[in-house]
Amino acid sequence: MARRLADRGDLVAAARALVAAARGGSIEAMLELADALMQGRGVLPDGAAAIRWITAAAEAGNANAQARLGGLYANGLGRPPEEGEKGAAFHLPIDIGQARFWSEKAAQQGHVEAQVLLGWLLSRRSGADGDPVRAAEWYRRAAETGNHAAKVGLAMILANGDLGEKDPAGAVRLYEEAAAAGNPTAIYYLAMALLLGEGTAPDVERALATMKQAADLQVPGAQRALGVMYMRGQNLPRDGAQAETWLRRAAIKGDVDSMALLGDLHAGRLARVPSDVEAAQWYQAAADRNHAGAQMALGLAYVDGRGVPKDMFEAVRWFARSADAGFAPALFRLGICHLGGDGVPQDYAKAAGYFRRAADAGDADALYNLGVLHYHGHGLDKDEAQAMRLYVEAAERGSASAQFRVGRAHATGVGLPHDIGAALSWTRRAAQQGHVPAQVNLARMLLAGEQGGDPGVAIAEARAFLDRAATAGSGEAMSSMAELIAGHDGPAALETALAWARRAVEAGDPHGPQVVAALEARAFQGAVR
Repeated sequence: MARRLADRGDLVAAARALVAAARGGSIEAMLELADALMQGRGVLPDGAAAIRWITAAAEAGNANAQARLGGLYANGLGRPPEEGEKGAAFHLPIDIGQARFWSEKAAQQGHVEAQVLLGWLLSRRSGADGDPVRAAEWYRRAAETGNHAAKVGLAMILANGDLGEKDPAGAVRLYEEAAAAGNPTAIYYLAMALLLGEGTAPDVERALATMKQAADLQVPGAQRALGVMYMRGQNLPRDGAQAETWLRRAAIKGDVDSMALLGDLHAGRLARVPSDVEAAQWYQAAADRNHAGAQMALGLAYVDGRGVPKDMFEAVRWFARSADAGFAPALFRLGICHLGGDGVPQDYAKAAGYFRRAADAGDADALYNLGVLHYHGHGLDKDEAQAMRLYVEAAERGSASAQFRVGRAHATGVGLPHDIGAALSWTRRAAQQGHVPAQVNLARMLLAGEQGGDPGVAIAEARAFLDRAATAGSGEAMSSMAELIAGHDGPAALETALAWARRAVEAGDPHGPQVVAALEARAFQGAVR
């Protein structure tokens, strides 16, 4: 009767009939009534009541209801109410335990889709408490029926080595089977395997064709992968327009990483028509979806006023959200903000706390900054020995600032043993990372002959590093370059040396005027003789 009434367009009467049938114990009526309540068809929308009817059907042993309930708990329904919000829509939070419970009930009755869902719910992709052995068992049972989604799930377990040793070749076989049947996800993972040569011989040409096939089938991961390859010039010609096309397609489908990458594309001036405003909009979209990197980037946009108004307080707010996710660069930046009182009150102790968290998350420069605070006794106990230990640890982790500081300590013998070899080694490592003062110091040590060996090699290396530092605007490097040219390139190069010295003066090097005076005196004496 409910169905006939619905066919005639009397949805209210149809809903009443479904209520009567559901109360009478009809499983079909319970599920159809749940649909009506979800969609507001003949009744007011009521998600809570819909869940109650689906649960009643599931408790009565209906496999379809059990599978549906498992899916609802796996994905959640609606959104949580915001603080102070009244009259919010119904929200069913994600509950992996309940999802596993109901999916297994359906899976045991042979419900193939529930078996696939249970495989995912038991895999490590759904949480640290996954059971990959049981996940693989359920995936296999579903795969034996020809289910291609199950083959993809099982392939991922094999590829990740969740059952012990990785089996990339076994994974590729399953991807091939599912891809041959047109499964878009399998096509994408097959493309990745061909690209990386995992479980099969690398085949870039076939990989790109397969990736394009997956992208055309609307797989966001494949669209993102093509966008990244065009953006970075990896396996495809660098093409900002193509990169933007593919990233935008994925972003529109809700792929958060693609939103953040679109922000990078515009901020890095790689888009077809670069726009700071559009960069900020994409960062905002990803940041609102809790992408920690985008939150950090949006904060930096507010610092510089790129695409958004300059607003240090708003910048700090986004840094804090990113830091809450444990993003090391944001923790470091918050430390810097508290150190200088930018957007927040100056607080050395809080700065130290953020630097410690950033260091624990792997940021070597944060460890160096902790050393600086210890050295000066700002927010931490004044302890120069502890500062030097932190400098050394940060240098070993790759901090260019720390490498420069350790190199200088070895060169002077203050804080560390005097060791010219170690000084050269650490200073060179910092210089190679682009640390400008290290480039200048290394050049000076090389010109002083502290490296030993062939002087010509040392002079050539010094010249190269001074050129890099001067290009970065270092007046000290310009003065040192002037002295190098005057001392090693002969009288004919004196005017070139003077030009470098005058550039140093313009760049504000306090030593520059002395170098200019000395070189002008030499030039004058040479003219008189």
